[in-house]
Amino acid sequence: MTFDEFKALALNSPRRGEEIIFEVIEYDVKDLPGRKRSHYPKFDVRHYRVGICHTLPEAEALMHKAIERAKEYNDEIYCFHIKEYPMGELLDFLWEDYGESWRLYDGHGRFLDRTYCSSLECDHRTIYGRYRGRPEESFRFKAGDIVEVLDGNEVRLAVATGSGLSIEWYWEMWQRIKKKEGFIYVKDGCEMTDAEVEELYFPDASDDQTPVIDGPSYATHDHVHTLNIMPLRYPLSKTLRQRYENYYKAMLKEEDNI
Repeated sequence: MTFDEFKALALNSPRRGEEIIFEVIEYDVKDLPGRKRSHYPKFDVRHYRVGICHTLPEAEALMHKAIERAKEYNDEIYCFHIKEYPMGELLDFLWEDYGESWRLYDGHGRFLDRTYCSSLECDHRTIYGRYRGRPEESFRFKAGDIVEVLDGNEVRLAVATGSGLSIEWYWEMWQRIKKKEGFIYVKDGCEMTDAEVEELYFPDASDDQTPVIDGPSYATHDHVHTLNIMPLRYPLSKTLRQRYENYYKAMLKEEDNI
């Protein structure tokens, strides 16, 4: 396999070709409690299913109808998720609650990001669920950025400690695996076959993540799905900005002392 072939698979993971549906989910910012004046360092959102469609264009059209409806009620939309599920399959998930794909849109319906392989448990360790990295242009954050993390019905501040790994990075890893450099290739006393090595080491949907911290140590870190990270929505006070910048500096100092 050439790098170009590898990249093509990374950008367009193989599909099984079954019937699918698209679920449109809207997240709205909840009103602040009576005495609270700032949304940070965390605030609440609510989410609900807008509808289900047969195709992505239909789902995007439904999303825009929801945007127009929100204007009538002065609802503040946080974001939209459009998730893709196969018909007639058990919906057991390896990572997050999406099926074959997940797309992220902002509150105005602008596309922000997407996944690059299936998250279904039935696709784990198959060609349909192999994650081969992200294109460089898809990295929305870099190490040290203060970001918002969507965690259920809560959004909290955190600091990204990295920006994910690129297609090129995974290609180089795969070259090392094929050359048997720096990996274990023996199982139960027997050397593994190439297929067994590939199954053991090749990343899956759970590797599409970004590590973040929300305290002055890497011990506070969390691995967040890339699509659950958003840029700052509201002005950040000087005090809070300094606090989170200091968290990141403390983590770097901690790493230097290891």
